[in-house]
Order: sequence, then structure tokens, then C-alpha cells
Amino acid sequence: MSVWLVAAACFLGAGFITLTAIWLRLRWPLAALSILLAAIATQLFLAARGQNGFHDLAAFRATGFTVIPALAGLAAGLIAAGTRTRRFDWRSPPGALTLLGLAVAGGAAGWTLLL
Repeated sequence: MSVWLVAAACFLGAGFITLTAIWLRLRWPLAALSILLAAIATQLFLAARGQNGFHDLAAFRATGFTVIPALAGLAAGLIAAGTRTRRFDWRSPPGALTLLGLAVAGGAAGWTLLL
């Protein structure tokens, strides 16, 4: 399977989940998506950092073709939902959990690409 198809699927899937969750006024799907992205990005960061000087170079590529497109799709879904006058409630507990997950995912993906 082409890595570009994987990247497109991650982008479209995250965007669809985000847009649908906001449209239906569901809070927990975004929190779950952001926590899953944070877990994946953290695992890929730890693999890229490696042990005893051995770095997993596939983790760099996996981050670039899975986590980054999913974060971009989530951002695109938030922007698209914001233009439709449906906003996500960031002050609720699921909203705070979503922000925390996105911060961890973005930070771990960024550090992975900087290694």
C-alpha cells in the first residue's frame, strides 16, 4: 500500500471524525481521537529516539505519514466546522482533554521530526 494513500486516509478520517462530531455536538469522539493521536505520536517518538544508540528510522516516516496528516485533518475539520457556525466547547472537560491530547501529539510529532 502506498504511503500517500495511508496519509490521505489519516487526513480524511480525522477530518471526517472531527467535522461529524462537531456537527452532531458530540464531545468525546474528539477527546478520544486526540488521546489516540497522542499515544501513537509518543510511541513513535520513543521508537525514533531509540535505545543504546539505535534509532528506528521507520518511526520518522510513520510520523510523517500518519500523525502529521491526522493532526492536519483534525485542524481542517475544526476550521470547516467553525465556518458553519458550529463551535467546539473547549471549556468542558472533554474539550480540555482534547487540548491536552493535541498538545502532546503535536509536541511528540514535532520532537520526532527534529531528532
